[in-house]
Amino acid sequence: MRYEVYGSLWGTLETSDEVCLHNLTSQGALFEAHQPLPVESVQSIALTLEGKSATADVRVRHLHPDPTPEGDQRYLVGVEFLTTSVAFCEAVDQIVAGRDSHA
Repeated sequence: MRYEVYGSLWGTLETSDEVCLHNLTSQGALFEAHQPLPVESVQSIALTLEGKSATADVRVRHLHPDPTPEGDQRYLVGVEFLTTSVAFCEAVDQIVAGRDSHA
């Protein structure tokens, strides 16, 4: 059986890319990415700590181009945490506590 589709059709594209984390709080994060994310879009992120991964939904609040000295394009992305699991909150707390103990 074959179906013909006319007009727009919604779909989902899922990709993953490691990012460099610049700042992390219980409310959100600032990270460096190689691809721009649309401001106000909702994204799913995964935080891996000690081999365990935890996910959260985030809203992209701001995006700033930040090219490297070599001319490579990168972006600073600020996100707000929307929904988080207990495991995600515990991982964030552990990272923040570790950072504060080194200050």
